[in-house]
Amino acid sequence: MLRASIFVFLYFTSLFIQPCFAAISLSVEPVDGSNSLRFDRIPLAGGENKEEIHIRVTSTNGDRFQVFQRILDPIVNEKGDVLNLQAVESQTLPNSNSSGTLYLQNSDHWSMGDQLLYSSGQTGSSDMFIVGYSLNPQMINVGGKFRGRLIFTVRGMGNASSDQVIIDVFLETSSSLKISVKGEHDPNQIHIRGTDTSDKSADSVNFSFSGNSGQEIRIYQEMEAIPQNERDEELGRELVQLDPQGQTEGLRMAGLTPLVSNRTLIYSSSKSDDNFIIYFLVNAEEIQSQDAGTYRGKINYVVETNQGRQVFPIDVQMDVPPIFSLDLTQPPGGVSFTHVLVNSPPQEKEVMVTVHSNLHKPYQVLQEIQTAMTNQQGKEFESKYFTIQVQIPSDQSGRTDYVEFSPVQTGEYPVFSSDGKGSGASFEVVYRLQGYNQMSPGDFSAPIRFSLNQK
Repeated sequence: MLRASIFVFLYFTSLFIQPCFAAISLSVEPVDGSNSLRFDRIPLAGGENKEEIHIRVTSTNGDRFQVFQRILDPIVNEKGDVLNLQAVESQTLPNSNSSGTLYLQNSDHWSMGDQLLYSSGQTGSSDMFIVGYSLNPQMINVGGKFRGRLIFTVRGMGNASSDQVIIDVFLETSSSLKISVKGEHDPNQIHIRGTDTSDKSADSVNFSFSGNSGQEIRIYQEMEAIPQNERDEELGRELVQLDPQGQTEGLRMAGLTPLVSNRTLIYSSSKSDDNFIIYFLVNAEEIQSQDAGTYRGKINYVVETNQGRQVFPIDVQMDVPPIFSLDLTQPPGGVSFTHVLVNSPPQEKEVMVTVHSNLHKPYQVLQEIQTAMTNQQGKEFESKYFTIQVQIPSDQSGRTDYVEFSPVQTGEYPVFSSDGKGSGASFEVVYRLQGYNQMSPGDFSAPIRFSLNQK
């Protein structure tokens, strides 16, 4: 809400040279006898009129007449901003006239159209009356030094007699509603890193305001530019999550909320002052599938009140680190086979292999076995009875040479090759051990190592 000093100066210029035989004439003067009206402070909305103008009509022909006022030119400041006309209210003062009828006795705001102030009696007698003016602080939308023109007109009813007076209007406003929207580390930017998974490490935007006089304050989040990397690829919708924090009932977001592109109400209240914080967190699961790179975008925080709107732009930078990792899920005890006998049924062990990569480069998963399968006594197991198969789910990309069970070889060699985009994958490696004649029974195991290799 705009408060503090507001001055309105009204300068008067008569548009005509009144001849001595004029049938009707108009005079407009401040009640205090000066050539300007001064508002020392803004009155409360609905309060009594603080300044007054004395209007006198001289009529010599006995015809009825009416007096009007209207805004001749919009009231604008030095930046070209137009003052909300509802901020200035006018009202005729009851019983300030001698005859005729006063209109606008209920306070109404200024208008670009004619507003009827007074209508004379049947005899068209000369008369005078007073108009009061006040400012409604709830409706003042912008600050600055304003200038416009207000015109008063008297018109004869049933004849062409008329007169006009134009008043230059000057108004200066300053605001006492203070609003702050700033980044925690950089006032104009949020920097999100791949490790920002908690409030302790995450960057944030801090919101605060003071000096509000009961009007509703609404704060919206609008995505002006969705964060994109150098290849114009957009940040995933679920990757960044907002975590609002604050001891206030005005928050309209609760818990972790994805950063979305639609206009979102994040706060509303009529408190005199308040503050809260929004942390920018990373979804640890979603970042695994986000392409590596630096993503840049912009968020606008829009503060709306009855006075108008203020926009606070915040740049967003998200650094997605390169990911190239391998996860293994092995059976209990690893790849080992117990109680293997000549006639025992085949035993199988499964290893789940998961590859995370956001580098967009093809890769291979390598398997390395340095020695043959042996039992506790060091007796080797014949390789053709120790086999491997790679099972790739239908919804996964990539290929393997081990679609069917094939003998396990010693050394290092690829068991899986990615698609050309280097997409992440999850597949199962199955090892089978089958007893055979002339074998040495026992428990068999072999150290197996997996590794990633970019092509």
